[in-house]
Amino acid sequence: MLRIYLKSIGIIAPGVAGWNDFCNIAKGVQPLVYEPVAKKIETVLPANERRRATRVTQLALYTAQQACDNVVAEGFSAGECLQIFNSSNGDVNTFHKISMALVMPGRPVSPTLFHNSVHNAPAGYWSIAAKAQTASTSITAHEYSFAAGLLEAAVQLISQENNYEQSNELNKRDCLLVCCDDKPPEPFHAQGLVSEEFACAFVLSNNIEQALFQLDIQLSEQIHEDSICKNPEFINLQNSNPQAKALPIIESVALNESRQVVIPYFEQGLNILLTPLN
Repeated sequence: MLRIYLKSIGIIAPGVAGWNDFCNIAKGVQPLVYEPVAKKIETVLPANERRRATRVTQLALYTAQQACDNVVAEGFSAGECLQIFNSSNGDVNTFHKISMALVMPGRPVSPTLFHNSVHNAPAGYWSIAAKAQTASTSITAHEYSFAAGLLEAAVQLISQENNYEQSNELNKRDCLLVCCDDKPPEPFHAQGLVSEEFACAFVLSNNIEQALFQLDIQLSEQIHEDSICKNPEFINLQNSNPQAKALPIIESVALNESRQVVIPYFEQGLNILLTPLN
């Protein structure tokens, strides 16, 4: 079992502009008005990088900054977090643009498309925005990408803690997990993996101080079905994007409720026991 701690969450989705919006919907204070994510998403990138950033990067950085802004722990620094960026498909819109340009006369491919097409582009933009020089990991596991990202974050935090215990030091470094997929272009619609934009971010830690929730994570050899959200308004959203498999976790935190959540991970299940700390 891996035990880590949750310090904050950021989220953007159809009808959900941020963490406060989500909490109000989860608590029944306001309804979920299912409308597309705004075309213009503000990020903390400098002007030049902001113009070059693609939709995937904008969604990722918006939630990353939101999660970091929501941390209440003293001494927290976004630039000092380990970083894990997770996407089931990467930037398929940029990939599509490059592919289409290659069959046109003269192959008019913009150089900007190339650096945006790599899987770790959002991580690179975040390092600029947050002035981060810490290690980052960019991963994918198709429809199981959220589970893979959460498991990777937990393993990195626990491994780091164990290494520092051996040297009689305590490493309190946090980990920023960012999960994002945007809507693909028409040729990818048949794949059926993503029908709505969705991004979320979590600040996780190996340190319980000023944490909101405790997460006990364990792999099961048995195949499990997804846990679903309690609020039926979230169920369509949960099925619209692989990263939205995080919604039962996010909902439990918004409601400050303990819960056992199961997320499929290939032929196994990722079991997460959520326990509020306040």
